[in-house]
Amino acid sequence: MKNQLKLGIFVVAGFIAIAVSIIAVGSLSLKKTYGVYVLFPNASGLLHKAKVKIAGVDIGLVSGVNLQDGKAKLHLRINEDVTLYKNATASIVSMGIIGTKYIEVISGDSGFEKIKDGDTITSTAGTSMEDTLNALADKISKAFEGTGKDGDMFANLAEAIYDLKLVMKNISEQNGKIASAIGNIDKFSGDIAQITDRNKDYINDSVASLRDMSVKLDMIVSKIYEGNGVLSALINDPQIGGDLKETMANAKETMVSAKETVKSLQDTVGRADKLQFMWDYTGRYNIKDAKFRNDLGITIMPSEHKFYRVGLSNVANSADIKEQSERDTINRLDALIGFRSKNAEVYAGVMRSKAGVGAGYSFFEPIYAPYRTLQAFVNVYDMGRKERGGPEIDAGARVGITKWLYAGVMVEDALYKTAVTPFIKLEINDRDLASLLGIISIAAVASR
Repeated sequence: MKNQLKLGIFVVAGFIAIAVSIIAVGSLSLKKTYGVYVLFPNASGLLHKAKVKIAGVDIGLVSGVNLQDGKAKLHLRINEDVTLYKNATASIVSMGIIGTKYIEVISGDSGFEKIKDGDTITSTAGTSMEDTLNALADKISKAFEGTGKDGDMFANLAEAIYDLKLVMKNISEQNGKIASAIGNIDKFSGDIAQITDRNKDYINDSVASLRDMSVKLDMIVSKIYEGNGVLSALINDPQIGGDLKETMANAKETMVSAKETVKSLQDTVGRADKLQFMWDYTGRYNIKDAKFRNDLGITIMPSEHKFYRVGLSNVANSADIKEQSERDTINRLDALIGFRSKNAEVYAGVMRSKAGVGAGYSFFEPIYAPYRTLQAFVNVYDMGRKERGGPEIDAGARVGITKWLYAGVMVEDALYKTAVTPFIKLEINDRDLASLLGIISIAAVASR
């Protein structure tokens, strides 16, 4: 393996080690967590991202500290696999003489309800090294003043010495950890020095190569600046510089114009994306003349409170109909604009090629919902009809069988013919149609 390759591997390994160290020190965690809150009278010395522990085992960290009613409100992120109960408590504890503080949690009893995300747990007074030292100093002071327990200086002094022994023991335990850390740093420094000494020649070669490259780059720049070539002309000719500046200004204006065009297109596409479409088919059987008729239409809904409908009523092939009076009633145009509140709608426009108005009411679900259990409607059109003494009025009701299938009954031309007409209606919105086409495509591929 070449020496340069070894040096490259060493550098990459160093970067990886640094990245791992940053992640470790930053307490980066990919575990799922939930949040709880706890209030303390004083949280001085507690760092952001401080550890949260149970029985000395890390279970989370402090993700935030805020002030609430004169107290420190801590936001703790607890690992999802750790269960806390309603009688759980938390306290601030110091890790030895160094003074690094963490949150010690007692999880509580399983007989209580489990803590949920966003709940608050109770705080208790913790024990820290500074509290112990303060108490020790107070006891020594009282001992020498003779104002302690029963005024007995020797008893108080003995108690203070016992506490001092506990502190010294804690310091001794921490010294071992500090010495171990210093040893690790010393070992790492030795390894770096050894690696540097071993690869000294290669490092010197790399530095020399960089120096040569810098000299050559200076020579190239000098030749470009002082020469007569194209690059020299671009740099030194003021006319070319002015032309380039003008070209860049034009390009900038073009980019601004293109950006405005794209934004306008995005706004248009955004508005179009909010449109909803509904395709419908109605099959009507007129009991009076024993004939079946078909209606087709499409409804465009830019919002829940407005819609447009275009369609054909009495769709049929005129070649199949012999009577002229009936031919005059087929393939009639519907073109309506409507407005909706929560349960009612009104609409007006062209109904069966005549001016008309109508209204509908949904009894249980909103009128714009994709499925309506029970809905009633009335349509009034052909208001200039003289030979029959008044407009044509259709009224009826329908019930929902499924999300897209309805059945109902209506009275057509209630003032003149009074024909009872049962009907079925299919309503398929754009999302249902896309799903249906997808199912059909899958079935077609699977059948091959």
